[in-house]
Amino acid sequence: MSGPDYELHKLGWRAFQDLCAVVLQETLGQTFTAFADTNDVGQDGAFHGVWTSPGDDPVPELKQFVSPALRVVVQCKFSVDSSGTLSPSDLRDELDKVAELHERGLCDGYIVLTNLRITGQTRAWFDEEVRRRGPKVVAMLPGPWICTQIEKNWNLRRYVPRVYGLGDLTSILDERRMRQARALLTSLTRELETFVPTGAYRDASDALTDHGFVLLLGEPASGKSTIAAMLCMTALDNWQCDVMRVDGPDDLLAHWNPDDPRQMFWVDDAFGSIRHEPHLTDAWVRRMPEVMAAVGHGARVLMTSRDYIYRDARPRMKEYSFPRLKEQQVVIDITQLSGSEKEQMLYNHLKAGDQPAAVLNEWRPHLRAVAAARRFQPEVARRLSLQGFAPMSGLRGEDALVSYFEHPNEFLVDVLDGVEPAQRAALAAIYLSGGELLAPFAPDERLTAAVTALGATVAETARAFAAIDGTFLSQSTRTDGNTVWRFHHPTIREGFAASVARDISTLSVYLEGMTVDELVSQLDCGGPDQRGTLVRVPPAMYSRIASRVAPPERHEWSTGRRAWFLRTRCSDEFLRIWAEAHHAALPRMADFGMMIEAMWQPAVLGRLNEAAALPETVRRSAVERIVQYGIDELDPGWADASVMGLFSAEERVDLLKRLEEEVLPELEQRIDDQVSSIISDMTKEELYQAPRDYVAAIRGAFTQRSEVLERCDQVEDHINDRAFDEDEDGESPAEGSRLAAPAGPVSTESLGPRDPFEDVAAGH
Repeated sequence: MSGPDYELHKLGWRAFQDLCAVVLQETLGQTFTAFADTNDVGQDGAFHGVWTSPGDDPVPELKQFVSPALRVVVQCKFSVDSSGTLSPSDLRDELDKVAELHERGLCDGYIVLTNLRITGQTRAWFDEEVRRRGPKVVAMLPGPWICTQIEKNWNLRRYVPRVYGLGDLTSILDERRMRQARALLTSLTRELETFVPTGAYRDASDALTDHGFVLLLGEPASGKSTIAAMLCMTALDNWQCDVMRVDGPDDLLAHWNPDDPRQMFWVDDAFGSIRHEPHLTDAWVRRMPEVMAAVGHGARVLMTSRDYIYRDARPRMKEYSFPRLKEQQVVIDITQLSGSEKEQMLYNHLKAGDQPAAVLNEWRPHLRAVAAARRFQPEVARRLSLQGFAPMSGLRGEDALVSYFEHPNEFLVDVLDGVEPAQRAALAAIYLSGGELLAPFAPDERLTAAVTALGATVAETARAFAAIDGTFLSQSTRTDGNTVWRFHHPTIREGFAASVARDISTLSVYLEGMTVDELVSQLDCGGPDQRGTLVRVPPAMYSRIASRVAPPERHEWSTGRRAWFLRTRCSDEFLRIWAEAHHAALPRMADFGMMIEAMWQPAVLGRLNEAAALPETVRRSAVERIVQYGIDELDPGWADASVMGLFSAEERVDLLKRLEEEVLPELEQRIDDQVSSIISDMTKEELYQAPRDYVAAIRGAFTQRSEVLERCDQVEDHINDRAFDEDEDGESPAEGSRLAAPAGPVSTESLGPRDPFEDVAAGH
């Protein structure tokens, strides 16, 4: 019966050399140093070192290597041939080098590691030839032997996790976890095949091990989800965890089992997929104590976020609610890639792609420059490898290839503009469904109308999904067992949005097919923040949108979708049109409750006032209510920048005077009275957070008044004394759930001038 096959020929020479380094360390217990490519040990790369005792259970194939302090050289021989056999002709050049290395005192033992098979005849011949040149012991370890070590040793799989995408997972996972793995990795097969274990991956594994919690940050298309998928695979394999993708804290806590410490939760785009979604951040802040309790009982939580979205979300996170984010080691920025990591990523993607050999050979002289591009991103490397993403004019020369990475969205939009009508209709159906569409395609009346308007039939569109699977789209299995179509990567959704916005007739189709929730989630009507591409609506179409977006319901929060749309994604012109369309509702918007920062009305009214769209009577009514809550109820919302635009200069001065004269003199007593009146299971630290915010608001308003600042110091000292609770120490992850940090493979960063792309066209 044949052993496992991890298709090592797909790794490439550099990744295979890294794998050999880990085999030496993990399986053989040896520490070796890499020779440079320019030294005399050959083109295939090699290691040298002093053999250490293998312990009580030596590897049978190396039973001759029993003498400690033996000077040993290990030669790597790699081939892209999937079924090849190592022949004497592949080894003849090594023999002269063996003799010279032995004369220099570097080689008393010689080992060959190869991904190829080795016949008994070749093994006997090579053993004799090497011994004739001086070394006492010789061993040859072929590809099947390496595959067996991978199957036996989960450390090898963790240190070189790309093998999860190369082998048969049934050999390492039981049936139940195989079902989880299939659901988890349905849409990530290619990502697993092309994965490179970067420093960020190893840091994230450390954070999960030491803290039970990690947040992966990075630019769009930088590989966050791929790293997350690899960490989940190691959790399935190494920790026997149950792994689940969840949408947020409510979903996480609903599935958390306090009696099962072996659970891991993966939350992609925790604070918004394209732009910051404050309602998601607020949900995390509200339920973070419960999530951290789950972590304290052994659960592991892995979150991802775009870096700019996290920067927007971070100010909303109170430190008492997000304590583990104070530990910098659990926040991993995955964008710091080394030169060799970028080159290996580009190589892996090109090898896995469908570009013809002639194209790859034409590109090969420029690929090191491409990997060194300032804006190199793994997702763009994936696109480059696929013919479906190549512009019709082709990419010729170094400048064009580098530009493909420096301006990826422009190239993507050009490609999307040129897809067939049925394929465009398939993309539109997913876009109009909020980025996720049940498979098989069974459109309702709304989607059918959109498909028809885009020049395709339902039958043509249904067939188009399969045609663009793996390029623009991917299938995933949700936790409820249903299969869904999604954009292969969020940046494809953004490129599609930019493509839609180019054509006013196409845009009309989209607008007609969108629900109100989809309008406020996917449209931009002139907002100032252009990070993360949404469909931009031209001013001529503002009235069509404004009339459909009704004011939020009274009970909604400030971070609700409609409120956030009005606050951040609308120009002054749009807001004036919106206010006119809903003028009868404006007076009711001045009637809102306490916790000003949480209410949607004050911030929306402030934005309307900035746009000269708010009646004066409504403005004055809102200001009176804000002042009342600020003076009588110690609500700090009066200082929020989003509502200060409601105040005239005179009203602002009057408010500050009342704060100084009516509030500050007895503020400690008023704070204590307020806290004691609250019936809640919150900790003291949490109960005193609102008073802290109130004092901070006063401090920010009186930055030039030393006597007021000194008074604030006194109040803060009082709060600290009352809020301190020595019993509220944080818990650490459960003992016994730890995993040693991955040892990085021997670095190939300084391995000389050998071209890492020399065989990139082989097999294409």
